[in-house]
Amino acid sequence: SGESLLNDGTAIVVFALMLKIALGAVVSAWDVLTFFGEMTLTSALFGFGLGFLAVTVISKCAEHGYHSDAMVQVIVTICCGYLAFFIAESELSTSGVLATVAAGSAVAYRAWPRFVARETMHVVWETIEFIGNTVIFFLAGVIFADIVLSRGSFIQPVDFLWLLFLYVLVMTVRIAMFLIFWLPLNSLGAPISWQEATVMI
Repeated sequence: SGESLLNDGTAIVVFALMLKIALGAVVSAWDVLTFFGEMTLTSALFGFGLGFLAVTVISKCAEHGYHSDAMVQVIVTICCGYLAFFIAESELSTSGVLATVAAGSAVAYRAWPRFVARETMHVVWETIEFIGNTVIFFLAGVIFADIVLSRGSFIQPVDFLWLLFLYVLVMTVRIAMFLIFWLPLNSLGAPISWQEATVMI
């Protein structure tokens, strides 16, 4: 999940830059470097700072053994994630996704031994992840279907052939990348059988 969020955050940063250029903004090489620096370094520093602040609060809750400590720790992690995204996006004009990833990395690295109810923390975040993924993919499907239906007159039968071609191309690239990294993956970790490789592709 962390790797996919990092990939999504990087893609959003690149998309934001391409959108500015598509809307007519003239950017130089220095502007691009400044933009990427602001969107990555600022968000990472802010995220790590907020994450370690959350770890401090979580540590305080683990010292006295109160009944409500587990609930407070869960609330702190939830607030940390959402505040990282909201403040980064709306106040700092930087990447909220990368800030959230940085904050989550800090909490995961330092706070896990300090949680008084690890199973509770795990179950709560698994539930949040499931609900979030369900809502996001449902909304994406509804919005995409609405766009397709509202612009049906622009879609020709050949477009479906192009869509099929792109799917085959993407799968071919995925298979090629998997074959390239087959030996390194098998030598660094547990061996991967061809059945597992088929499922992963």
